[in-house]
Amino acid sequence: MNSVIKYPNMTEKAMDDLDFQNKLQFVVAGDASKPEIADAVSEQFDVTVVNVTTQVQPDGEKKAYVELSEDDEAEDVASRIGVF
Repeated sequence: MNSVIKYPNMTEKAMDDLDFQNKLQFVVAGDASKPEIADAVSEQFDVTVVNVTTQVQPDGEKKAYVELSEDDEAEDVASRIGVF
């Protein structure tokens, strides 16, 4: 993907977020800040990011929960990047 976004994270919870909260999940670089993640997602997928929440997993990986604006559909983005 790029140096900030490693790959999309598609679990059962991620699918619920996608369907009901218009959010995408990504595994990101450990040193990536929320503004950097928002910029990377905006540029790469041509969407408007409303909010970014991050979580560092016990294994050291950093997950980003990216909420998109109402004008952008998370399902469309997921379809474009081939996660389903």
